[in-house]
Amino acid sequence: MKSILRAWNFISLLLIGLVSCQMSIPGGSPPSGTTSSSSSDNLCTQYVNCVSDGSDSMVTFDRSGGNDTVLISMTTMAVNTSGWMAVAFSYNDQMDNDSVIDCILLKNGTVIIRNSYNTRDDKNNTEIAEPFLGIQVVNASYGNGVLQCIFNRSITVNSSSNRIFNLTRPYYILIATGAIDDQGNKLYHGNTSTYMSPNAVDVTSDFLVPRDRHYFLDTLGNSATFAYIPSPVEMEFEIQGPVSKTGRWISLGLSKDIHMSDDSVLDCLLLTNNTVTVQNSYNLQSYGGNQPLNAEGITVIKTSLINGRLYCAFRRKIANFSNSQIFPLDKPYYLFLGDGNLNADGSKIQHGNTPVVSASAVDVRAVSGNVSRQDEEVFSTVSTSFQSMTATPATTEIPGYSVFPNGNTGDKVMYKLSDDGNSVEFIISGPPQDQAASWIAVGFSYDQSMNDDSVIDCIHLQNGTFIIQNSFNVKGGNGVRGGNEAVNTDGIKLLKADYSGSQMSCQLTRNLSSDNPRVFPFNQTYYLLLASGTATPSGEKNYHTPNRHAVSSVMLNLTAYRGNIDSYQTKQLLRAHGCLMITAFVMLMCGAILIARYYKTCWPEDKLCNTAVWFAVHRFIMVTGLFCCAAGFIIIFCYSKGKLNRTFGDNSPSYFWAHGPMGIAVMILIAMNPLIALFRCDPDSERRWIFNWLHWFVGTCCQTLAGITLFFGIKMGESDNYRLNHYSVFWILIAFVGFHVFIEFLLVVEKCISDRHSKQRFTVSYGMSSPGESASAVKHAGDVSRESLLFRYFVLAVYVLITMGLWLAMIILIGGGFQMGSN
Repeated sequence: MKSILRAWNFISLLLIGLVSCQMSIPGGSPPSGTTSSSSSDNLCTQYVNCVSDGSDSMVTFDRSGGNDTVLISMTTMAVNTSGWMAVAFSYNDQMDNDSVIDCILLKNGTVIIRNSYNTRDDKNNTEIAEPFLGIQVVNASYGNGVLQCIFNRSITVNSSSNRIFNLTRPYYILIATGAIDDQGNKLYHGNTSTYMSPNAVDVTSDFLVPRDRHYFLDTLGNSATFAYIPSPVEMEFEIQGPVSKTGRWISLGLSKDIHMSDDSVLDCLLLTNNTVTVQNSYNLQSYGGNQPLNAEGITVIKTSLINGRLYCAFRRKIANFSNSQIFPLDKPYYLFLGDGNLNADGSKIQHGNTPVVSASAVDVRAVSGNVSRQDEEVFSTVSTSFQSMTATPATTEIPGYSVFPNGNTGDKVMYKLSDDGNSVEFIISGPPQDQAASWIAVGFSYDQSMNDDSVIDCIHLQNGTFIIQNSFNVKGGNGVRGGNEAVNTDGIKLLKADYSGSQMSCQLTRNLSSDNPRVFPFNQTYYLLLASGTATPSGEKNYHTPNRHAVSSVMLNLTAYRGNIDSYQTKQLLRAHGCLMITAFVMLMCGAILIARYYKTCWPEDKLCNTAVWFAVHRFIMVTGLFCCAAGFIIIFCYSKGKLNRTFGDNSPSYFWAHGPMGIAVMILIAMNPLIALFRCDPDSERRWIFNWLHWFVGTCCQTLAGITLFFGIKMGESDNYRLNHYSVFWILIAFVGFHVFIEFLLVVEKCISDRHSKQRFTVSYGMSSPGESASAVKHAGDVSRESLLFRYFVLAVYVLITMGLWLAMIILIGGGFQMGSN
């Protein structure tokens, strides 16, 4: 039995050393505002500024009557003899704290228009003290089953209760219908008589409630979208893209083949006088150029030029054209998307960049999903994922992009080297802090402080425009906090910008270098800064609150793929996990096992807490170690959000993937031994040997597995995924394991010599005993000599001092975050 015990203990300790030595050997899209809105447009086919519930109610908004009012028309067929329709203006997509306008048909046939308010409880709509403030009735009628209320609503009102909202910002539009009681009070509408717009809209300017759109994009930021609206005679199109000057065009061509000849074309033109217009044109046969036609079959919805982005929205007839060069939309075509310059007379100059062509002929009335190009296997990963990213910013990632998130705010920046290698592409997104004007910015810093940093800003203003610019964090001093100063827009090209009320995002590229010293070149490494806050109406950034910024834990090369990037704040969780686990293994668990194995007979007459000294010390240290392990276990699960392997790449060593499951196994084993001890029998019981062997086996397995798991974790900390510590931590841990093995060797040798002199059995120190042998007989087999006690005390003192030194060195290196260079 003695030889088995010796062999097992040394094998388990040497196994840890062998694993550590082996490991040390080398080689060892579209904006979210374009999402589907179900069938909400059925009644709005002929209206631009229109919201409907898709079946029997709609509301339209018109600014043409004056600068201070909006003409609102509410129409419903859901009311029979009496009832109500209401339109609400909401800050969010919930029916609470909303300003409401009611169109009520009383039971005597009278129609009234008034203000009301939705309180926090969405079933509670209340009248207010100013029911008619800001409302000028134009018509209120009921006939042929149709209830209609038309009125002018003041854009700004002076409401003493603040329950009549000014229409100076975007709101979600809510529509509901219901019945009234005998007194004319509105009854709750239930859940089936309501509709909410899928995004916030500004009712004081032209808008379109999003439809089920399909996208066709090139690699330059140009895009064409089309939607089959509930109309047998029209399709809806949007053409947009970045422009750097006037006199530019972006066009969508319809071709019978993949050759740019004999094609019908839809043009979005930015003339030299800054006018934006839409027209038909025709690509002549045999590549004879482009011939402008007219606007036959085109109904313009909206055109704009905002922050260097040209935009045209329009409807186009499906068929029945007088000119055969305007193709009907009742058959499939290859799609072309291109851009170029205009002559002074507005005619198109041949494109400079080769237009992109769809991978196949497309029936725009029946296409499913988005349209892929000839040069790609599937539709642009960036563009389709951009739509998903804006919808679920906290979780969505795009292949090929490195991702740096702020887990506290939901802000995120993704970046990659552009396809041409001359710029870095960024996608900056997050929830706006203020519905009026907000900003999200990514900074590039030589340190982890916000001073003297180059910054890229994504700023959304209340009027719906975006400002994309370079700025610079100015260092403060003498008690004065630093600020941020706008620099320029040099080298920045906006690809897409979107605001949906709950999410804002900017997709852009920035050149690798700049002549301005405040626009840092991307041929160096930087810490990434990510922050967000509110802005003034003119677009100046207000200072962010402390919790709305994050700093990367390492310096980054923005032209190289890095994957998921942790913030400095998040890295502290990893450091805490490592420190707790090293403390449990090095400082506590190994020492507690040493006490139980070799020091049971050192204080035979002394008591601590009414029990043997060795047992009290062993129990206290092991319980403390259990708490350390539990704390480290909880911390790492909080960091990884419950995932065993959070950020490993496909090329990561196999033992990276083993660390998590092995850590769970260690946690189970270290929790088992105290539970086993609760059911141990009396020391003099003939079955006590069962507990002794089981307790020893679980503890030894736990010690061995914990050591191996710890080595795996240290190697992970050195890797590019984490870079938490210096490689010397690994060698310090090897030194500790070697030192511990040497101490156990000394104590085993001393124990053998002491047992030979005192004629005791080796099992005294282990207290194991065999079946049928009394444990007390083993325990009291003899006394230990004074020389032996002094030697053991001396070894214990040396062990504690050296172990504390090694432990402290590892804690300083890991907890202090010492790292090797940058990445």
